[in-house]
Amino acid sequence: MRLLAFGDSFVLGQGDPEHLGWVGRALRERAEVTLYNLGVRGETSADVARRWRAETEPRRVAGETAIVFSFGANDCHQEAGAPRVAAAQTLLNARAVLTEAASLGPVLMVGPPPMPDPGVCVRLETLNEHLKTLCGRLQAPFIDVFRPLFADGLWNREAGMLDGAHPGAGGYQRMAELVAAHPAWRSFARSG
Repeated sequence: MRLLAFGDSFVLGQGDPEHLGWVGRALRERAEVTLYNLGVRGETSADVARRWRAETEPRRVAGETAIVFSFGANDCHQEAGAPRVAAAQTLLNARAVLTEAASLGPVLMVGPPPMPDPGVCVRLETLNEHLKTLCGRLQAPFIDVFRPLFADGLWNREAGMLDGAHPGAGGYQRMAELVAAHPAWRSFARSG
């Protein structure tokens, strides 16, 4: 099976000293899965929407490929007093990539993690709920990691000690455990 993971620096695993991030950790016991980690630091949903199809084609094998998307944190950061990508546009981007990707094979959306910055965190919490609702309407599996990561505090503690955004190994491990334990992931990770 081939698994393509598209998103931002959290998909990439920025800050993880083992360079696995949550995706690599969630697949740790799955040697039969070929992972293409296509996370790019600083990318928004608009960036992912522009590039995902072109990067999928050379890696895709019909019936053997699944695609996971996870983005939103960079959309919620502000530039010139406004979010980099308005929430309504993030939802349009998510709808477009999930709908088109579903025509190629199994898709899954993992919601954005929390951030130590309170303003960004509030916007992320709202976006997370909207993404969850959208995925429900599209019948695309959605894994909400925001609430449990925010509640246990490890993610934000590590991020606060590092660069203010990215956790270390412990935060990524916690996110991987949440994702790997979710029934949607277990079904998805076997489906490609």
